Amino acid sequence: MTALSPVVPQSWRRVVVLLPLVLIALAVTASLLNGPLPRPKFPKVSFQRPESPSGSLCGTEQSSDGTTPADDIPNLLRTLWSPTRLSVTSPEFVTLDGTLKRLPPAEELIHKQPLGKRICILDVDNRPLDEQGDIFANNTPTAENMLPRTAGFLSHYLYAQIHNYSYRFVRAPSYADRAPHWAKVIFTQELLKQFDIVVMMDYDAMFPSPEVPLEWMLNYWKLDRDVIVAMAEDPNVDVNLDARGRLNINTGFIIAQASDNAQRMFKDWAECPEETRYKDCGQWKNRMFHEQAGFSSYVRYDFLDGLTIEEPQRYIRTLPCNEANGVPMTKDLGCTGQLVRHFWAHKPSTPLEFTHNLMHVLTPLLAKAAFGDVGHVLDYRDKVLQGDEILEKQESKAGA
Repeated sequence: MTALSPVVPQSWRRVVVLLPLVLIALAVTASLLNGPLPRPKFPKVSFQRPESPSGSLCGTEQSSDGTTPADDIPNLLRTLWSPTRLSVTSPEFVTLDGTLKRLPPAEELIHKQPLGKRICILDVDNRPLDEQGDIFANNTPTAENMLPRTAGFLSHYLYAQIHNYSYRFVRAPSYADRAPHWAKVIFTQELLKQFDIVVMMDYDAMFPSPEVPLEWMLNYWKLDRDVIVAMAEDPNVDVNLDARGRLNINTGFIIAQASDNAQRMFKDWAECPEETRYKDCGQWKNRMFHEQAGFSSYVRYDFLDGLTIEEPQRYIRTLPCNEANGVPMTKDLGCTGQLVRHFWAHKPSTPLEFTHNLMHVLTPLLAKAAFGDVGHVLDYRDKVLQGDEILEKQESKAGA
């Protein structure tokens, strides 16, 4: 017998194969039209951007006069340093190397109130200072590219603003017949016509503890109004001896006080190389030590018609090298710069010193602002974690 087999047209066989695919396509289309299949619901969280408070340093809001918070840097610096700024009559101060410095008894203090703008911190320089990383470069210097001299100049400005002193930067012309170092003498003299006290600093001279005001140092060193200038002693090595075998005075840090005698002394000093008063001083026009040698070998022995010979400490005060010269790296010379540092042998270190100036005060302030009692810290240490829940200890489930 022959079995009878149903005959199915080829077209129907195609329908049978494609039908499941068509049904799947319809289902997908329906889901797109009617919405996705149900999914687990998650809680909605909305974030609201906080408004910047008036005067916020983070914002760019302008005040009614068109200024922004960044325009008031001096007040900002004084505010930042106010918690650490030393009083001019504070009885004692501990230097960075742990040395305790004490002021004289209260009745012997020369300054009991800040002098403010009557003090001027002075920089004098005749270079263009327009290289990358310089203060007068086309692009503002950054922390990454600032040159050592930039760090020094900025530190002087910073110190002046912390204590509300005046600050001046003199872009000096050059003498035709002598080294540019001599310009500091005549411009210190000129500024003494405007201010009670002028502190002239080479760029590599810096204050290691900017919170210490100049008035405190004047009290500490007992620099009364009779003192015309105070400068640090140089390290005790043969090259630093003057014509009479006495240690040179270093002119990288000069405290000068205004008076008629001061004008006369600075005039004698500025004219020293011309030999109208001091024979042989012309040798220091361009020879190393320049104005420093002129002062140390001639002026300090004979200005004011010899008054300094009779009363040398009355008008010219020599400051200890360990306190007002050198750096910790030169401690073998007896000069560590406890109150004023001078990086004559380590000039590239001035950016690091400037960074320390800033971070010494900013680090504790930032730590207090970020992690003090101001609401930034969420303390869950008294809670219990279980699964995706944060529970009170008494609510924890068995086995937690």
